[in-house]
Amino acid sequence: MLSELIDLYLGIAANDLPDGICWIVVQPLSGALSVNEAVTRIGGRPENLRNMTTLDAYSMSPGNTLSFEETETAVSILQIGGFAGMFPEMIEPLSRGARAWVAYWDVNASFSMLHWVDGSCVGGWDPYEPREGWATGLGPMAQYADFFLRYDIDDDDQDPNYREAVTLAVIEAEGGIRLDRPWIDREHPTMIVTQGLSVGLEFSRLDD
Repeated sequence: MLSELIDLYLGIAANDLPDGICWIVVQPLSGALSVNEAVTRIGGRPENLRNMTTLDAYSMSPGNTLSFEETETAVSILQIGGFAGMFPEMIEPLSRGARAWVAYWDVNASFSMLHWVDGSCVGGWDPYEPREGWATGLGPMAQYADFFLRYDIDDDDQDPNYREAVTLAVIEAEGGIRLDRPWIDREHPTMIVTQGLSVGLEFSRLDD
């Protein structure tokens, strides 16, 4: 199954995804999680949410918007051109009583994947770290180690989108949410996030 998902995401990553994203999927360990609860957990205000597509939001404030979507099983969050999910003050509260995955990459080749469970980081993947530690560093995702190990940063013949594809495929296999063009094109509750190493995260309304 994962091989088929990776093949699917090779096409999605090449044709449909922006060059830099932060993708978060939060799956409660029990019960359900709403967008409003997710926003409240990270210190935002649900009344500040506005419905629009991710690309419209990006055009209004590039790199500074979060788009949310809830299903019966999870809440997914997409940020184009930003890195808010890499802040513990965002992903730690989202992962309380839940499993959460974060995938982040940008136009400067930065790349990281993290897996949090119930408020703690339990694993992840950084293709720039020594290859010898990849399998053990995956934590609960170790069952997919063979697929991650197929990535070779020095192989010029490898599909350039493989690292994105394997990461998103694992997140879908585990969290049940697909990131594709229809997700991007739908309208979502959206808000501004101000992010910085010195100021942390601040959330506000996206106004016209």
